[in-house]
Amino acid sequence: MKETRIAIRYAKALFELALEQNSLEQTNSDMILVSDVCFENKDFRLMLSSPIIKSDKKQGVLKTVFQGKLGKLSLAYLNIITAKRRESFIEPIAAQFLALYKDYKGILPAVLTTASGADDNIRNKVKELVGGFTKKEIELQEEIKKEIIGGFILKFGQYQFDDSIRKKIMKLKREFNINVYEKGF
Repeated sequence: MKETRIAIRYAKALFELALEQNSLEQTNSDMILVSDVCFENKDFRLMLSSPIIKSDKKQGVLKTVFQGKLGKLSLAYLNIITAKRRESFIEPIAAQFLALYKDYKGILPAVLTTASGADDNIRNKVKELVGGFTKKEIELQEEIKKEIIGGFILKFGQYQFDDSIRKKIMKLKREFNINVYEKGF
């Protein structure tokens, strides 16, 4: 909980600063890069969260990794975060910034889970239906999970629509567990 509140606070500050300096698109692409580096490299994350490694060493590593790849604003922001000893929050800050950016641009992430994947026709139909419902541009992400057997699960915003075969089987199983037979004699 504390991590999320800190990340939101720092991400909002970076977002507002990027808006003020008209570098929102550059900062967004920078935060995508930072998020990708943190996600792909466990050692990098461990280095950032290590209390043994001093802040100046961490700033040097961040400068080496991101120099020439990030804009001036993002690089300066990472240095400030490290100087404030909040470097362990860089990954959640980047994720919160990306969420703020998508909300600002009217982009709603949606997740479509199927057992075998969806074709372009289905993807376009889902984007059209959800976009009509929410009045936002839909960024569709697909997941394949064999355990749902068939059908689909669609998640967007605070909504989830589960029309999978697995759910229907579980519902039937619950109904069969209810003993409707009453002994009448």
